[in-house]
Amino acid sequence: MTDAQQKRTVVAYSAMEEYELAEYARGIEAAHPDIEVRIERMSTAALFARLLAEGPNGQWDVILGWALTTMLAPELRDWFAPLTSARVLALPASARDEEARWFCPSAFVPAFCVNEARLARKGLPVPKRWADLADARYRGELVVPDPNHSGAGFLHLTALLQMAGEERAWEILRGVSANRPLIERSAFAPCLAVAGDEAAIGVTVSIAAERTARMGLPVKMVIPEDAAGSEPEGFAMRAGSVQQEAATRALEWMLTPEACAIYRKYHKVVLVGAEQVPRGEGGLPVHPINAAQAAASRASACENWRRVFTSTIV
Repeated sequence: MTDAQQKRTVVAYSAMEEYELAEYARGIEAAHPDIEVRIERMSTAALFARLLAEGPNGQWDVILGWALTTMLAPELRDWFAPLTSARVLALPASARDEEARWFCPSAFVPAFCVNEARLARKGLPVPKRWADLADARYRGELVVPDPNHSGAGFLHLTALLQMAGEERAWEILRGVSANRPLIERSAFAPCLAVAGDEAAIGVTVSIAAERTARMGLPVKMVIPEDAAGSEPEGFAMRAGSVQQEAATRALEWMLTPEACAIYRKYHKVVLVGAEQVPRGEGGLPVHPINAAQAAASRASACENWRRVFTSTIV
């Protein structure tokens, strides 16, 4: 039997960005040469639809990073296998399910991706908060992700609702809608539009803004002061997977110092161990959202968003 035939293939579904996932796959395979990680990446909403379509006996072995607010859907709970890994059980209670059916080593952070040169040409200041985006001066200069499809979009919506309060948040969002933003379905698309000088400000997450800057493109990352919340990223194993031993080892690697170094590289919040409260630009503290509350109110929040922005969706 050849080495290739001896490898165990672990199928991972994920909503993380492809460039980040490639780093995790290389790390897992380097630590465990007998494991091959096959990743299928899709949007947050598409991943949920895929799981429901496949049912509990799906084609995946692990969830390798997914917005916890979606992962908490009650119909999925019994599809995830309890994990007995000591590393998982050592996580803080807030970073894992009480029965260890999912765990969260990291959390992603909402951000704006800003083209400072374009703003300067137009005589516009760099925005510091969502409330700034409601200013009529930014009309035609915004790109935002749809929370009905994008985990980044739902994180921004959730953080703004929870930090600013319902009344103030919807007032701000009506102002943003009046500025006729371009609506996208991912976190990376707004960054590309801003880097391509198609708009001045893209609503995204820190990892996408950081990736765009690392590509040498002219963008700056800003964490919005009125929506500086973080959302845990969930990981889990399918209860019926025939690769549970290999899948467990692959998931355990996501709790190693090597994995944590990648989370930090992309300005994520590391939930492994006892870290300080993460800080954004200018020392801005970033606090976790209430994921359970957000999951419970997802349908109504997204429908309200759709009504506010319906005239601008293309």
